[in-house]
Amino acid sequence: MKNLLDEDLARLAQKGDEDAFAELVHRYERQIFSMAYRLAGDYDEAADLAQEAFLRIYRMLDRYDPQKKFFSWMYRVAQNSCLNALNKRPNNIIPVERAEEYMTPTDSPGAAEPEQNYLNQELRQNIDQAIAELPDNYRDVIYLRYIEDLSYQQIAEACGLPVSTVETRLFRGKKQLQKNLLRLMQAN
Repeated sequence: MKNLLDEDLARLAQKGDEDAFAELVHRYERQIFSMAYRLAGDYDEAADLAQEAFLRIYRMLDRYDPQKKFFSWMYRVAQNSCLNALNKRPNNIIPVERAEEYMTPTDSPGAAEPEQNYLNQELRQNIDQAIAELPDNYRDVIYLRYIEDLSYQQIAEACGLPVSTVETRLFRGKKQLQKNLLRLMQAN
C-alpha cells in the first residue's frame, strides 16, 4: 500500500478498503493535526478536530473525484470540518500556530546561554504575535508555504485559488509580517 499513489488509495478506500484509508490517514495525519492546531491553538482540541476531520473525509469519500489531487480535496474537507466545529463552539477564538514549535528548542544540547535563551524566547513570542495579526488569507498561505512546505500549485489547490492569487498573498503577507515584526521588536 505504501507504494500506491494517494489517488489509487482513495479509489480503494471508496470501494471499502479500510487499509487503504488507514494508509492515507498515516500519510497526512501530521498535516491535518498541524492545521487543526493552527486553528484551535490547543493540543487536545486539535487532536479531537483532526479525528473529526478524518471521519468527515471518510464519510465524504464517495464525493471525491479520483481525477483530481487527493491531498487538495482532503485538505479542503478537513479545513472546513475544523472551521465548522470551531464556529459551533461559543466564544471561540481561532489563533495561529505557535511559531516556537517549528524553531529549535532552547534546551537542546549546545543551546545558547540563558541570556540568549531569553532573547530567542522573546523573538518567538514576537513572531507568534506578528503572524497572529495577519489577515486570515495571508496567514493561511504563509502557513502552508513555510510551515507545511507546499508548492504554490499545492497551496492553490488546497485553498481553491489561482496560483497567481497565492503568489500575491504570499508576497503581501510576507511584507505585512515584516512590518508587524519590526513594529513589535521596536516596541520592546
